[in-house]
Amino acid sequence: MHARNVVWMCVLTAVLAICGSGVGRAAPTILTPTPDESSMERVIEQYLKDAHQLTAREEVLEDNDLVLTYKMEGDAVPDFTITVDTQAVNKADDGTVRERAVTALVYTGVKVPDAKAAAVLEVMSGFARDNWFFSGYIDEDREVAVQWNVNVMAQGLDAEYVFDMLARLYKTWEKLSPLVAAALQ
Repeated sequence: MHARNVVWMCVLTAVLAICGSGVGRAAPTILTPTPDESSMERVIEQYLKDAHQLTAREEVLEDNDLVLTYKMEGDAVPDFTITVDTQAVNKADDGTVRERAVTALVYTGVKVPDAKAAAVLEVMSGFARDNWFFSGYIDEDREVAVQWNVNVMAQGLDAEYVFDMLARLYKTWEKLSPLVAAALQ
């Protein structure tokens, strides 16, 4: 069943790429692996601002690592934030970065008491079985976290995939949050 879903998703992606290419859309912004910890984030930030009017709060960590934070507001769920960061995941022998992962992490603001952790983890595990594209867990601060990664390899990746990742994470939390709330009762 899952293999069939993967095949259909690949077919659908190919059809959309063929049918939608070049029709009413500016040239794509292509992400490529960068050697440093902020260049790709800056490209993502500018793309999301220009194409989707999303404004990030920037935070520079050690080693000049730039993390972008987007405040999400919605009718169906309490406000939450999504951070976007990248990291090198594959380097050549000479240290050249061949692949970077783009990670989007939802900070839900939902704290889980120890007594409810097993029930919340059971809900998230069941949700993950049906929605295999995300990772959900309780972080070190006891907060429900939802994460999604995409890899950027040498051939590049259209920056629109990052927006798609944020939109899907929003929808994921919209579906998952009532289940978590029920498990916390």
